[in-house]
Amino acid sequence: MSFDAITVISFAVTFLTVYLAGMTMIRARSRVRNIADVHARSKTKRPGSFRRSLAGAIPMFPGEQDALEQDLRRAGYYSPYAAIEYLAARNLIVVMILIVGGGAAVAADPTSALPKVILIATAVAAFIGYVGPRSILYRQSSRRLGRIQKGLPDALDIIRMCLTGGLPLRHALERVAGEVECFHPEIAVELEVVRRHAEADTMQKALKEFARRMNAPDVNALASLVTQTERTGTQVANAVMDFADGIRRQYRQRAEEKASKTAIKMLFPVVLCLSPPIFILLMGPPIVQLKNFARDAHKPGGVLDHNVDSANQSITP
Repeated sequence: MSFDAITVISFAVTFLTVYLAGMTMIRARSRVRNIADVHARSKTKRPGSFRRSLAGAIPMFPGEQDALEQDLRRAGYYSPYAAIEYLAARNLIVVMILIVGGGAAVAADPTSALPKVILIATAVAAFIGYVGPRSILYRQSSRRLGRIQKGLPDALDIIRMCLTGGLPLRHALERVAGEVECFHPEIAVELEVVRRHAEADTMQKALKEFARRMNAPDVNALASLVTQTERTGTQVANAVMDFADGIRRQYRQRAEEKASKTAIKMLFPVVLCLSPPIFILLMGPPIVQLKNFARDAHKPGGVLDHNVDSANQSITP
């Protein structure tokens, strides 16, 4: 019976691993990577009733829905049903693990400790299946946001040149999105999204939505700067140029700060890794010599030999 349970568990683990890998590859393709994907995401089909009900099978903590949607936008999942697809895939994995683990625990020999081990392993696997996709999504969003912040000064320089040439801000965004798509595709996608929002509403609301979507200090400052500049009627090109220079200075200062912290961070590995070999090299030979001296001194004829001391005392008048 125990052998059959182990076989079922092995098959279930293999099936879930292959399924998880396949779902990850399929969902990764739904990310918006260039401007052409922005047009494709607008034609996404609405999920079925089974997928929507599966998405609500596991309750969420207060505020988790907003954080999830923000991470999905940061990671590039701009489908209107991205949250439902993510929750449905994650909940399906957790439910499958619980069903398979519970069935294996019931089929196992109740007189042995195998059902308890299966239940513990099932609980751990279900927790990993619940937390793992969220961690992967957060890592994707953080990396994409870092690339956006890194390429923002270059895009602002091109926007400044377009504004100086006489183009309005909306057409400048469209032009820049096509120019930077090769080396900064994330920036191109975000500029295209901002342009579409501006066409549907106003540029100020589009920039505010961009700042809310990214929730990064640089993006928030840029949205506030452009909004205030358009409201007061001053030149946007000069403000964008100064802001791009300020971002570069901040990046340089952050790099210098990280370089300064490196010396402090390297102190602990040096002390922990290099100090023991140094002490061994310095203290090893004296310790070995002291050990040899203590071993040879008590031998006949040695310095600490008692017979030699008594003979010397008898010879002395």
